[in-house]
Amino acid sequence: MNKLVKFLMIFLVISLLALPLVGCADAEPLTLRITTPTDGAAISESPVTLEGTVSDEKATLVVNGRKTFIGKGGYFQKGVTLTEGENTIKVVATRGEETVIKTVTVTYTPSK
Repeated sequence: MNKLVKFLMIFLVISLLALPLVGCADAEPLTLRITTPTDGAAISESPVTLEGTVSDEKATLVVNGRKTFIGKGGYFQKGVTLTEGENTIKVVATRGEETVIKTVTVTYTPSK
């Protein structure tokens, strides 16, 4: 057998064996967790610090329409300015075609 043909056959076999490994980092579904504030919380100070984690620190994170930095281990925090009354904070994590959306609703009553 010609050396080039032999090389191509070996290359093809190795490529086919490696194919299932492509994308292993994305094998786990994207998750998003908001740790604070809790849904339904009564808040007396604004801005409030939103904190949570996303399972892939390379994902894109948007809080109320503003891109937010994801730190080591997927941790994030963002100051969110509240208006008096009920406020819904929307957090969107995206990785490729995968999107996870979480919302937290808090009620802001300024302290006097």
